[in-house]
Parts: sequence; C-alpha cells; structure tokens
Amino acid sequence: TAYNRLANMVKSTGVSTNTASIIDYIRYVKEACILFTIDNYASKFVEKETVKKHYFTDNGLLSIFLTDQDSSLLENLCAITLYKKYAETESPRIYFYNKNIEVDFYVPEEDLAIQAAYSLNDQDTRKREVSALVALHKAYPLKRALIITYDEEETIEVNGLTIGVVPIWKWLLEYEVGQVSNEKVHKACEVRLRLFFADLMDFS
Repeated sequence: TAYNRLANMVKSTGVSTNTASIIDYIRYVKEACILFTIDNYASKFVEKETVKKHYFTDNGLLSIFLTDQDSSLLENLCAITLYKKYAETESPRIYFYNKNIEVDFYVPEEDLAIQAAYSLNDQDTRKREVSALVALHKAYPLKRALIITYDEEETIEVNGLTIGVVPIWKWLLEYEVGQVSNEKVHKACEVRLRLFFADLMDFS
C-alpha cells in the first residue's frame, strides 16, 4: 500500500518506524491541514483507506523536501487547484486512476482526465502520458483530456481522443479567474499568473 511504501522510504533513511506509525503521522498532518489525499478510482472498496495519493496544501512546504522540484511542484499545484473545486465536500469528486496505467487526476462526473508533466519534450514521457489517457478513454470515455505542462501548448489527436496540452498559467487562469470578457483584465491576470507560477517553481 501507499503507507507501506512511505514507511519503507523513511526506514531507508535510517529512521526506525512502521506502517502504523506512518498512518498516525499522516492523520496528524491532515488534521493540521498540511496534507490532503485523493483516492484511486480503480481501487476496491476495502483498499480505499490505504491506496491514496498525498499532496501538500502549499507548494512552499513541499519544496522544502524536494531536490528535483519541477515536476512534483507542478503536479502538487494541479492537485491543490482541483481539490478546491472538486473535493472540498463530504463526497469526494476527484480521484487518480491506477490500474495497469496511471492517470494523475480523474473527475468521473465530468468525464475529465488530467496528467501533469513539466515537459513533453522527452519522447518516453510524451508516450507515457498520452497512452495513459488513451487507455482510460477506452475504459471510461472522456469528454475532455488534458496534459498540464510548464509552458508547452498543442493539441494531440490520437485514437479518436483529443488531448489538450496546456501551460499551467493558462490552466490556472481558467480555473481561478474563469471566462474574463475584458481583454485588459484578462491580460493583467495572465501576466500575474505567469509571474506567480514562476516564483512558485523557483522557490527553494
């Protein structure tokens, strides 16, 4: 399970711990609003409490623990944004999907799937992210499929699925600002989000 993996990671640093302790620690930081979790949509009911992905509520906190920050910070920022929209209710509406493939975020009620990838310039990364969305689309037809990147933008058409590759600043503009009709306001928001995200990624 995810908790077992975390326990093994901590043990590898020379610190003595066990899975039960890790579960307690995760509960404490969640209660302190430092972490939040999302479930695996493909998990069996009995696995729901142990097979989870954990995210920090603040990218600044996460950056303290990272050496290779770019991809993790981008995914965590996507998670924060989606959690605010879809998961701050009694009934979670956002999941990840992991069953033979892994998709970072899945919103079944909107047939929406999202991957977070800092860049698609590496062909192996591109193939992995695209093929996972295509596979999920075959199992659960998607109305919208996105890959959120740092600054790349394109449209990918593959096997009947249209995948939008969107830079993080533009995606945040959609979620945080919405459809802004005033062009000057829209441009100002765009510039502020570009600078804000650049600061987040450079924070150390």
